[in-house]
Amino acid sequence: MKKATIILIVMLSLIKVTNAQDSKISGSWLVTKIVVGDKVDEPLIIIDYNTDGSIITQGINVGSWSHNQKEEKMIMSSNMDKDFGGDCMITSLNQKQFNFTKGDQKWFLSRLNMAEIAANNLESGLVGTWKFTDDANADVTRVLNFEAPDSFTLIEKQPGMESRTGGMWIYNQKEKSLLLVGRIDKIGGKNRVFKLSDKEFLLENAGVEVVLNKSEANSQKIERLNFTEAEFFDENGDYKYDGEEGKLPWTDPFDMLMSLVNTKQLEYNFSTLVEGTEVFETKKLTADVTADKDEQSLSIDFIFYGYDRYNLPDDAELPPNRLDFNYYNRLYPLGDNSFRVVGEEKLTTPSGVFDCMVIESLGTSEEKYKLWMINDKPGIYAKIIEDKEGRFGHYYIYELNNIIENN
Repeated sequence: MKKATIILIVMLSLIKVTNAQDSKISGSWLVTKIVVGDKVDEPLIIIDYNTDGSIITQGINVGSWSHNQKEEKMIMSSNMDKDFGGDCMITSLNQKQFNFTKGDQKWFLSRLNMAEIAANNLESGLVGTWKFTDDANADVTRVLNFEAPDSFTLIEKQPGMESRTGGMWIYNQKEKSLLLVGRIDKIGGKNRVFKLSDKEFLLENAGVEVVLNKSEANSQKIERLNFTEAEFFDENGDYKYDGEEGKLPWTDPFDMLMSLVNTKQLEYNFSTLVEGTEVFETKKLTADVTADKDEQSLSIDFIFYGYDRYNLPDDAELPPNRLDFNYYNRLYPLGDNSFRVVGEEKLTTPSGVFDCMVIESLGTSEEKYKLWMINDKPGIYAKIIEDKEGRFGHYYIYELNNIIENN
C-alpha cells in the first residue's frame, strides 16, 4: 500500500508539471501598459502564451514559458529578447486580466477573446477595403484592407515605391473604438470611431483625424493575362506567328497619317492596380499628336510608360515615337515584341464604342500585353493591359478617355 501511494504521488506530480502550460495564463493577451517608475509605455502588442510552452509575438517564436503555481510566478526563457526572459511575479490573474512584475517593470495585460473579437469586427461595418489620404503628402495613396476575422493590411503607394504592413484589428462596439495592433503611423493603436455613412468612417487618434472612404469593386475588370511564352512557339521551338503582322488593321502608314491630321491630343486613363486589393490608383495621361501631311510626318507622345510630358519624373524624357514609313508598326508599343492576333471585339470606353482588333504580346522583361487597336482609327489604341507577375510585378490599364481635335 505504501509503495502504491508513493507511485500515485509521483504520477500526480508529473501531471501537475505536464499541465503547467494549461493554466489560466495560456491564451492570447494584449499588453496594454508597462510601468517603470513614473514612466508609462503603452506598447499594445499581442503575446500568445501557447499550451506547448512557446511564446509567440508578431508571428515570431521568441521564447518559452512555464507557470509555477505554488510560488505564483511565470518563468520565461528567451535567447532572442530579454523582455521575454526571467521570472515574473504574478500580482493578478483571472479570465480577463494578467498583471505581473518583472524586475522594476510592472506589466498589465488583457485577455483577448478571439471569438468575441471576430463577431464584433464582422458587425463593425469595417470589413473591406478603404482609401485615405494624408494632407501632408498628397502623392501617397494609402489603402487599408480589413479582413475577417481580425487581420488588416496597410498598403502605401507612391511613384516608384510601395510598402506593406499588417497586424490585427479589434473593434469595440461598446466604446466605438478601433485598435490597430502593428507598426502603423498616425492611426496605430487605439482610435475613436465615428461612422459618417456606410462608406465613410472618421478615425481620431491623439488629435489626428483620418477619413476612411470605402473602395467599392472597381468598374475596371481585372483580367489577368495567363498566356505563356511557350504558346508562341511550336514543338520545334520555331515562332508560330510570323504572318500575324499582315492581319493588323493599321497596314497603311499614309492612312495613319491622314486619320490623325486633325487630332491634337489623346487622353488616357492610366490605372495601376494596388496589388492584394481590387483598388486602382488612376490618373490622366495626355499624348500630344503632331501630324503634318505636307511633310508626311507623324508623331504621338509615347505615354505607355505611365507618364506624359506634363508630369515627367526627374531625369526622364519621353522616348521618340514617330511614324517610320518603312517600318510603320514601330509607332505603337508592339515594337520588336512577339505578338499574335486573337480576334476582334467591340469595346466600350469613356470616349466611345469602337470596333477593335485584339492582340496579345510578350514584353522583353516578362511583361504581357493585351492591346485593342481601333480598326478605323489607325494609330489609336482603345485600351492596353500590361501585366507582370511576381514580387516586383504590376498590373496597368490604359483606357482611351478622349480624342481632342485641333480647333
